[in-house]
Amino acid sequence: MVFSIIDDSDTVMPKFAQCNNCGVIHKVYDICKSEILSGKDEIRTVCTIDDISLTIPEDIRNVLESYQVDLPIWEHVQFILRNKLWGEQVVLLRDELDKEIQGKLLIIDGMGAGEVRIESFIRESWVELGNG
Repeated sequence: MVFSIIDDSDTVMPKFAQCNNCGVIHKVYDICKSEILSGKDEIRTVCTIDDISLTIPEDIRNVLESYQVDLPIWEHVQFILRNKLWGEQVVLLRDELDKEIQGKLLIIDGMGAGEVRIESFIRESWVELGNG
């Protein structure tokens, strides 16, 4: 999973990211498209949770740490705060049980006291099957 920024012309801004599955560095260049950088298991300039945590207010940082979310969630929260996208939702937890998806959302309505909340959600899960 990678957090990507899409510019005004619907183009993914390329970035390097360390895969949380295989641990190698990928060059992400489009939605669901990346290439592995052969011979590179790490690049010191790749953004980390420690880097981002410096820019996140303490109350939100404490929530992200307590839910032990991955780097893309930290990047998404940073993007919301930088761009003042108040009301944006970030999935903290997600579980699928039978035909329902249950989870918790972090909702950021602003930077002041009481403008950050966590809400539970339940949604019906469905899979569309094709004929061919």
